[in-house]
Amino acid sequence: MAKLSDLVRQIDKTAKAGDREKALKMLDNLLKKVPEAKAASLLKRQTLYRSELATDQRIIALENQYGI
Repeated sequence: MAKLSDLVRQIDKTAKAGDREKALKMLDNLLKKVPEAKAASLLKRQTLYRSELATDQRIIALENQYGI
């Protein structure tokens, strides 16, 4: 199994590439396997990616609504 830091880097790359939905799914799966002591930083990332995804979806909805 890969190291936790390698998995987190992979998740960060996925999120930076713009696929936050996939990054969130990866985080969800990882959180199931990680002990609670190490989960705090992953939960912060999860919160960040969820807010970024919500913002992106809102921007797309506004662009569609106003035809931009």
